[in-house]
Amino acid sequence: MFETIRWRCYAHVADRRGAERVVGRIERLLPHTVEIESYERYWKFPELAELRFTSPLRRSAPEDALLTTLRWAWQIATPWNLSGPQSGERHEFEGIASSSIGAGFRVGGIEWMEFTITDHDHRENHPRQAHGDTTRAAHTVLRADLAAPEA
Repeated sequence: MFETIRWRCYAHVADRRGAERVVGRIERLLPHTVEIESYERYWKFPELAELRFTSPLRRSAPEDALLTTLRWAWQIATPWNLSGPQSGERHEFEGIASSSIGAGFRVGGIEWMEFTITDHDHRENHPRQAHGDTTRAAHTVLRADLAAPEA
């Protein structure tokens, strides 16, 4: 079961209050609430803050979980680069949007954003990756240059 979407972004915010405002703006674009997990300065670029937050997904089928997540992610930014499992692996999908490769964000100040969905406890064996280190040998990278579907 895909219970949760884990989001991570790097944004230009001065403090925790600014981080809460950015997450609040993201929350207004989504059909559900979000919960902030952490806020800290990004060590590599101190002008950015790393924000981590979660939102509910509650989907059973991998296809439904990914399509639902993409519909919601398209409300925040486009395009997203996707990675997914090879056959036989656990179902884990990641999406990345980055202003450095042309992504447009509907919330000001965001430079880079990632979502992760998985049908297992994400904390089991997957330490968080450093910014820019998002490829895994076991995943196929797909380009999601699709426009958001019309509602």
